[in-house]
Amino acid sequence: MRANRIILFLLVFAIMVIWAFPSAHGAPVLIKLRLADEADFQTATRLDVAVYHKMTSEFSGEELVIAEYEKSDLSALGDAGLSYEIVDEEPWTESYYLVSESPAAEKVNLAEYGRVLVSTETAHFMKISQENAWSVAANGYYIAKVFRRPLPLKYKSTEGTSPKGRYYDPDIDSYLSQIDQDSLFEWTLRLQNFQTRYTYTDSVLAARDWLYDKFASFGIDSLWLHHYIDDVHQWNPVATVVGTARPDKVIVVGGHYDSVVYGAGTNPYVWAPGADDNGTGTVATLEMARIVHENPLPVTVMFVPFAQEEQGLVGSWYFCEWLYYHYINVHWMINADMIAHSVDGYQDVTIYAHSSASYFVNLMMDMANIYTYMSPGYGGQSSGSDHYSFYQWGHDAVFAAEGDFFYGGWHKNFDTVDSLDFTYMKEVVKMCLAALVTEAYNIGYVVGDPTRDGIIDIADVLFLINYLYRGGEAPDPPETGDVTCDGITNIDDVIFLINYLYKGGPAPPDSC
Repeated sequence: MRANRIILFLLVFAIMVIWAFPSAHGAPVLIKLRLADEADFQTATRLDVAVYHKMTSEFSGEELVIAEYEKSDLSALGDAGLSYEIVDEEPWTESYYLVSESPAAEKVNLAEYGRVLVSTETAHFMKISQENAWSVAANGYYIAKVFRRPLPLKYKSTEGTSPKGRYYDPDIDSYLSQIDQDSLFEWTLRLQNFQTRYTYTDSVLAARDWLYDKFASFGIDSLWLHHYIDDVHQWNPVATVVGTARPDKVIVVGGHYDSVVYGAGTNPYVWAPGADDNGTGTVATLEMARIVHENPLPVTVMFVPFAQEEQGLVGSWYFCEWLYYHYINVHWMINADMIAHSVDGYQDVTIYAHSSASYFVNLMMDMANIYTYMSPGYGGQSSGSDHYSFYQWGHDAVFAAEGDFFYGGWHKNFDTVDSLDFTYMKEVVKMCLAALVTEAYNIGYVVGDPTRDGIIDIADVLFLINYLYRGGEAPDPPETGDVTCDGITNIDDVIFLINYLYKGGPAPPDSC
């Protein structure tokens, strides 16, 4: 018995020694890792680098990754050719936030609020308390909370790409003609009339229920509340319209529904109307959901008003985490935030996105030029709204915002419908909806289904025969008819389909 006690004592003592001296078992540190190209991303993945945030220099395009790594193993990064720098020897002893300058920021000395660990031109990765992060936000800075959960490390090329030539399409315009400007006004007013949608009030829960019921009133039956707990219980309403041809492909449309006010004489618990920020983006999400439900698209669309954006993009981050762990194939995300303020005759709209999403920026700008009277412009990269969470999780995402930023009313008591232009807002919604419908049809095809009815059958064989030998309509896109994936549509594709349908041959591929 005495011997057993001695052994137990020695084991406990050994454990205490190990934990008292972290170097004995390795101590993680927070590092800034520079990733220049795809090979660097692959190397970081191979070395199991735990990534928690991504930043990009707007001038150099260099990707900066904030990651955790064992200090004793750092030499492996250098040996692999990766450039790194330790930025915090004691990670996670306080919160981390990305703090970025906004158009309305009142410049403050950020070092007085926390430690600035990494900076690019306009963004600063900080070790800072939640209370101080909110104080910085009250001075007009954007904040994005950083979570201690590793992100997928995906390489995305920043080389500019453009959509194929776009022209006016009456079918697209038929979707846009269904946008109801009266609804845009009435629903924004309804959200304003909750008086506040501040995260920590009962009113935000009432707004959540109203949004859920509004989606249900459209007839959308795939409807649920995505629940998460950060510093409080919160919910993202999720309305899904399943795709008719490629339901496995998903586009997300969203805009946050919470609100806040700052400054002397304000109290977000009592009055935070948030009509422009972001009643308008929420209502745009509702209206597009109504129209798409009545006119389903080839791909699945998830419409999500996000909670807790004002506390650092919290609701959208948790939703992205849910998407990732449920293996949802997100093709693209459209975010609308503050889209109804216009003060002059120059009707402009700004599209923000990471440079890797340039295809979608160009698509949005094309839609504005073709279907609206607005003048679109690219605003660069921004961490100022929920699209940024999708970028962090490796998805392409864009952020549509008014060109005339509502400086006077942003996060103020008088952000009300009286300051907004709903004719202008309708144009922004048209741009977003046109881009959604266009891209949905661009990707929502099945190889071997040139009739685009979602199934492969004899009608598709007859379609190809009619095209090849009778001057019929060509497959659009061409990939629907090119089942052999050789770059052309010919008799071989007809034979392939007949063999598949009637002789037990292989199925057409998912893509070429």
